[in-house]
Amino acid sequence: MKKLKIFQIGLVLIFLLFIIFLFSAKNYTKEYKVGEINVSESYDKENKAYYFTFNYNNITLDYLIESKYKQHRTLIEDIEIIKDDNNFCIIPKSSKFTYESLCYQNEIITHYTNVNKTLKEKLKITDQKEKKITTFNDIEVYNNEHTYLLWNYNGFYYLNKTENKKIDILDKEIYTISLIGYTEDYLIIADYDSNYTFNNIYTVEFKNGNLKKHNLDRNIYFDSYFIGYEKNKLYIVDNKESLMYEFNAKNGKIEKISSKYLSYGKWENINIKKLVNKKQEFIYNSNYVYEYTDNNIYLKYKDKDIKTFITSDVKRIVRIKDQDIYYLKNDSLYHFNPKKGETLLLTYFEWNFNYENMIFIN
Repeated sequence: MKKLKIFQIGLVLIFLLFIIFLFSAKNYTKEYKVGEINVSESYDKENKAYYFTFNYNNITLDYLIESKYKQHRTLIEDIEIIKDDNNFCIIPKSSKFTYESLCYQNEIITHYTNVNKTLKEKLKITDQKEKKITTFNDIEVYNNEHTYLLWNYNGFYYLNKTENKKIDILDKEIYTISLIGYTEDYLIIADYDSNYTFNNIYTVEFKNGNLKKHNLDRNIYFDSYFIGYEKNKLYIVDNKESLMYEFNAKNGKIEKISSKYLSYGKWENINIKKLVNKKQEFIYNSNYVYEYTDNNIYLKYKDKDIKTFITSDVKRIVRIKDQDIYYLKNDSLYHFNPKKGETLLLTYFEWNFNYENMIFIN
C-alpha cells in the first residue's frame, strides 16, 4: 500500500509538471500564409508581446500586441486588403485579438490615420474636427483628459478635467529651468530662488496640484541634473561634488547613494565618473520606440527595424511614456497613441517663442 501511494503521488506530480509546462509561456515563431500575404507570428515571453510581420507585394509591415501568452497558434485567420493605385492597407482579422489597419502610401509605411481620402473612405475613417473646450490664461484647451503643468516663469498653470489654476512658486522669474523632472505622481523642481546651491525642493502632485516645499538637510549644486526616476523616487547627479542622490517625492527625504543606473527596468551599478557631466537619462523598458529625425516622428518596436511614419513638422518632443508620445508643432501640443492616432491637446501663442522645459504632462 505504501508503494502504491508513492506511485500515485509520483503520477500526480508528473501530471502537474506536464500541465505547468503545457500552459507556461514559450517563445516561438511560426510562419504561414493567409491568402496572398506571408505572415510571421512570434511570442516574446520576456516582453510579454506578440509580434507579427506581413509581407505583401514585397513590402513588410509589422504589428505588436502586448498580451499574456495564449495556447493558440496561427492567430491571423483572415486579412482584408484595401487598395488605391500603389497605396494599400491591410486589416488582419482574428478571434483572439483586434488589429488596427496597416498602411503603405507614397512608398513609405505610414500610420493608418495619415492615408489619403480614398483609403480613409474605404477604411471608414472620419476625420474629427478638434473643438475647443475652454481658454485659461490664453491657453486654448482642446483635450482635458490629461493633467498639464505649464511653466509660466515663476510657477505653473495647472490644467485638467476638474480644475484650472495658477500655482505660484518662485519670487523671481526664471526663463530657463533645467532641474525639473517627473516621478510617477509628482513633478519636482529645485528652488530657483537660491543661487549656486539649493537646499529646498518643490513637489507638485499631478492628481490635485498640491504644492509642497521640502527642506533638505544638505546643499546641492545647481550644476546637477535629474537623471530619472523609479516610482516616486527621483535620482540626482551632482556634477560639482561627483555624488548621486535619491529624493523621495512622497516624504521629502533625500539621501546620498552609491551611483547606479536604470536600464530597461534593471538597476546596474555604475562608476559616478560615467555620469558626471554626461547628462544621461535612465532608459525605461517599453515595447514601443519613437524616433525623431528631421522633424519627423517614426514608431518602431523594441529590437525591430521596421519604421512607421507618424507625423511631420515637429519642433520638440515633450514626453514619451511607453506607447504615448507628446510633442509640439508650432504653438500646439499634440498627443499620439498607436491605437487612437494624433490628438490636438493645447494651443498657446507663447510657445512660438519659449517652449524648452516648459510643458509637463501626465
